[in-house]
Amino acid sequence: MRQAPADERMDRFRALALPLLGRFHRLAIGLTGNQQRAEDLVQDTMLRAWRYFDTYQGDDFRAWMAVIMRNLYRSKAAPAALSTDSEWFSEVADLLPNPEQEVLARDRAQRLRHLIDTLPETLRETLVTREFGGLSYTQIALALSVPVGTVMSRLSRARNDLRAAWMAAHDGDVS
Repeated sequence: MRQAPADERMDRFRALALPLLGRFHRLAIGLTGNQQRAEDLVQDTMLRAWRYFDTYQGDDFRAWMAVIMRNLYRSKAAPAALSTDSEWFSEVADLLPNPEQEVLARDRAQRLRHLIDTLPETLRETLVTREFGGLSYTQIALALSVPVGTVMSRLSRARNDLRAAWMAAHDGDVS
């Protein structure tokens, strides 16, 4: 018995979207800086993607989804400052063997969150999309509607600005 077209559409969407949920959750946390807002953004992105799935041309699904997420994120109110109680860096931090190192890691994560928040939006968005969303330069270019060279330039500038801000804030201490 042949599957109904609606079932085939759902199966295809699930096959493409479900493996990316974790990646898009990390991207949403990076964009919003807040666990609850990130969950809402991922849910809204999935709903919008499902609603417009018929418009998907079969090219790069991750980039297509990133465009949807970016547009939803930008259409909301101004982004909130990264919250210091957010645990969005916990996935990035290494498991630390003792409480002192854990406290130090949390302090560094809070300082880094603050510095990322101070980057200009275009640099912050590009950096977060690459580092937390895991998108390639080409996928970021598609998602942000800019040339690949612009993505490379923004990433370089974001990383350099972040490094310089860290060094200035901590008297050249990299730890």
